[in-house]
Amino acid sequence: MFRNYSLLSYGRVYNPYNWYYNPSYVVNRIYYIISGTAFYKNNIQLKPGYMYVFRASPDFKVHQEADDPVDHVFFDFSTYKGLCGKEYIEIDLSEDKMLGTLASLISEDFKTPLKQPEIVKDYFEILLYYLRDYLESDGSYSEVTIEALSLLHNTPPSELSVNMLASGLKRNVNHIIRCFKKDIGITPHKYINELKVNMAIAYIKQGLSCTEAAEKLGFSSISAFSYFFRHATGKNFSDYRKDTGKADYENSRYYNV
Repeated sequence: MFRNYSLLSYGRVYNPYNWYYNPSYVVNRIYYIISGTAFYKNNIQLKPGYMYVFRASPDFKVHQEADDPVDHVFFDFSTYKGLCGKEYIEIDLSEDKMLGTLASLISEDFKTPLKQPEIVKDYFEILLYYLRDYLESDGSYSEVTIEALSLLHNTPPSELSVNMLASGLKRNVNHIIRCFKKDIGITPHKYINELKVNMAIAYIKQGLSCTEAAEKLGFSSISAFSYFFRHATGKNFSDYRKDTGKADYENSRYYNV
């Protein structure tokens, strides 16, 4: 089960600076709301003491009340399986004792930087284990799409392309595009771009330079990567780094995606 999921980032953050709008076709989210007043898509309150699982969506949007900021634990992850049939799942942890105990343990450990950050992978796998009944796949992905997503998430980002996909799957490229768009809602090309944008943002949080990020993502030049990043996010790489630097990420840790 767990090989189908890749942890992208995690942490515990109080009053998250950029917690307002973070759309993505590739990032799923688990939130444990400890305190504060928060809303999903403006009108759905995220309640303290509850855990939420959000399916990857370009419409994802959350915000917090300025006079009652959020304290929360989060796990951002990708998967090439259908996560669940719902847009999001709400779990009252007072009614799920095992998840409630696990959430309390994780939130306590995440108060300060972990001395052994590798334990987070164990936490994530245990969390997925206890969420297994909630995360039943809707089964809507075709075999072609499952194979395509698996290949995309197990290939170095510098090698990603639609031609690579067709060659790796030994299938007609137009057939792959039709199946993929039907299941995911976008073309493989756009999905690859979304993957690279999310990777670039994770690299910023890890402190990588523009040159290092461009090389890891397979761009032929810094200018080509800079144009791609600005077109995708509306900001220059350096401006995004500056804005991200304002946030308090002291108790957050980011994995290399």
